[in-house]
Amino acid sequence: MAATVEEKKRLFERLSNVREIVFGVQDGVLTTAGVLCGLSGAVSNHSQVALAALASTAAGALSMGAGAYLGARAESEVVRAELERLRAEAFSKPYVIQEGLLDELTKEGLSRDSAYRVVQLLGGSPQALVSTAEAKMYGLGGKLLGNAALDGLVMAIAFAVGAVVPLLPYMLIPIQKYDLGSALVTTAIALFSVGYFEGWLAHRKDRWRPGLRFLAIAMAAASAGYLIGLAISPLGATAG
Repeated sequence: MAATVEEKKRLFERLSNVREIVFGVQDGVLTTAGVLCGLSGAVSNHSQVALAALASTAAGALSMGAGAYLGARAESEVVRAELERLRAEAFSKPYVIQEGLLDELTKEGLSRDSAYRVVQLLGGSPQALVSTAEAKMYGLGGKLLGNAALDGLVMAIAFAVGAVVPLLPYMLIPIQKYDLGSALVTTAIALFSVGYFEGWLAHRKDRWRPGLRFLAIAMAAASAGYLIGLAISPLGATAG
């Protein structure tokens, strides 16, 4: 059975959180991998590296969650204010909205006469006029005003889940010389999987391409973190 309009709308609302999930997991994996590589180059104690990475995970999850909440709330407030202004203008100065909509419809290929008839029909319903103007003039037709608290929660959880992946070898492998290499392997697998998941959602045939893109970013970040750790290790020795 074909999905109804309302079902499709709810689906798009759920998919709007994909951005937070992908970004949160990606950032969590990369941040923790970078911390592990950096500390492994500067600190030789296995437990200290793991504890520092856990602290970074907690702080990062809270920070990312708060940032996502504040960003979504600010975006929602700005969009709502613009919509209110547009709706007020539609009642006080409908000719301004109608003229702008007429120009947009003409740009999209309708003849001036056809566009004028469409605008006349929409003018009989201020709500229909505003809704069409939101989409055609301001690009707000597909703009879903999300739940800021939900966005923040999803981002925090996604970051924490991603951050735990590189830490698993430190928790499960008792042999210290294998933990960093295992962490890098799990990081690579996780990031490739996130990229592949993104390609799957986008119905791409070459789903391996976004996976390899995520993987390349991970290796660059991990290498940079490790080199920074090696560079600052003499400073730690001097301070000690």
